Amino acid sequence: MASVTLAAQPSSAAASQVVVPYGDAADIVWVMVASALVFVMIPSLSLIYSGLGNRSFALTLFRLPMVTAAFIGLQWVLWGYTLTFTGSSMWWGGETRGNALQDVLVRPVSTGDGPNGSQIPELLFLLYEAMFASFTAALVCGGTMHRARPARFIIFISLWALFIYDPVARWSWSEYGWGKQFGVMDFAGGTPVHIVSGSTVAAFAVFCSIESKNSPREFFSEVVDRVKRRLGHLFKGFWSILRILIMVFTYGSLRPPSYDMSDRELDGSQEEDGTRPVFQPYNVNYLVLGTSLLWFGWAGFNGGSALSANMRAVSAWAATHFAACAGGATGMAWIWIWKALPDPDNTTNSQASIDQAGEEHHSEPRQFENLSVYFFCDGAIAGLVAITPAAGYVPIWTAVIFGVVAAIAVNLLKKETEVFLRNDPLQIFAVHAGGGLVGMILTGIFADPVTIGLDGHSTIPNPEYSTSRRVGYQILDAVSGMAYSFTMTLVILYAMKLVAYMFMSTPWKQAAEYDDEFQATMDQQWRHQLDAQGRPRAPAFQRPRPQQAVIPMQPFPPPPDLPVIPSPELQPVNTI
Repeated sequence: MASVTLAAQPSSAAASQVVVPYGDAADIVWVMVASALVFVMIPSLSLIYSGLGNRSFALTLFRLPMVTAAFIGLQWVLWGYTLTFTGSSMWWGGETRGNALQDVLVRPVSTGDGPNGSQIPELLFLLYEAMFASFTAALVCGGTMHRARPARFIIFISLWALFIYDPVARWSWSEYGWGKQFGVMDFAGGTPVHIVSGSTVAAFAVFCSIESKNSPREFFSEVVDRVKRRLGHLFKGFWSILRILIMVFTYGSLRPPSYDMSDRELDGSQEEDGTRPVFQPYNVNYLVLGTSLLWFGWAGFNGGSALSANMRAVSAWAATHFAACAGGATGMAWIWIWKALPDPDNTTNSQASIDQAGEEHHSEPRQFENLSVYFFCDGAIAGLVAITPAAGYVPIWTAVIFGVVAAIAVNLLKKETEVFLRNDPLQIFAVHAGGGLVGMILTGIFADPVTIGLDGHSTIPNPEYSTSRRVGYQILDAVSGMAYSFTMTLVILYAMKLVAYMFMSTPWKQAAEYDDEFQATMDQQWRHQLDAQGRPRAPAFQRPRPQQAVIPMQPFPPPPDLPVIPSPELQPVNTI
């Protein structure tokens, strides 16, 4: 985000006067629209998380981002904005003039990375930054699937915003932060939004893994064993590269005759042996719709970070769009190419090997459990994440590089997180922390003074820096945010553990207990059955009712014998 400078504290007499709006009307309207677009990104996360998550936790993942956004928005108004942007130390602001919207109507905010930037009202800037804080907290919700009770997660995320998000956002965006003073370039939140949220989910997953073991020593012993296995796979990787080169040059002769490159194998709900895959998104339509809304809202996320309606905002939005296009296309191409390669971990799939009996074995494509559209959405989001810190600093043509590199890096990192972060089923760390780190590094490489000056007054921070020094400060900021958020998350979780046990001991059995009974019963009752004619039908749905205690009652005495009274004969009635 462009640097912001708050005006000095006005006198009490000036504060009591009628406030004159600051800035151009077009700038005010654009930042207001951008704030609304960022807000749209929060329910889009609800769609993505509920579509990717397990069915038993879908409703919780759908509603939790909005509830979290409301609580974080409230704390931002009360003290979050003051701690992040007012003057004091490098970690927290010490002034109270912004608490609970005090005096936010009497000071302008200077925008841009230069001394002569335009101005917008501070109330508008506070609103825009509140959307960022709420969205960042909503990103963390995806790491709670099957692990955290929603009510206690709200307590955790409130402490998280106070001790993690506010300090990191301060050092990245505020003029008093050490990152901004070192010349770190983070246009819209590579470190405070994506790296912090991804590292928080990673710490969440590690904490859950430790709690699920009998002792921390057992957990770390398992991690060491996994590292040894990965090193062994690394040695196999060199041999697999040679086999891949052989397959490339002799692809026509070694291609299995029954191989099918269509999406039929990926989009099916069963494997070749008839079993269901381990991972299946709950609703792919939710995933696609949520990604589309997220893509749409990113126009306000990156384009609005210019805090002004100018050519720099246009360039930021254009770079964002093309990075998402490149990331989505790369994600789709990745699954097609990766599917064609032999699995180096499977020794039976050797390339045209001949066993002792003299029979020739052809390589078989890898077996996948995810849908191809899932890789497209993952790649598009990875491109959006990577371009976030760079949108207002790099030329538009580099957006393609950001999207391609981020999509490849995220897919490679996901293979490792599947091993070391098994309690991060939605792989938020790989997508957001990995994509954010890639974006921060590439920002230092491709930063362009011409693009930065498109608003008419901004200049590149510390122009005397060399490219290597600038990249070094970018990595320092990203790694500091990752380490700080990871460590502080563990501190908060263990501190909360002293107060109350936060996580479920048997998550799969208790997940539906903390979800709506309505959803659980609906999933059980609305199963297709066949009627008498052989057509599928759904049984009538009944809302679950709480079971009531059955009180035993004494049997009624038999009725007494009553005399039988003969009925009178019916007389004909003349109706004419």
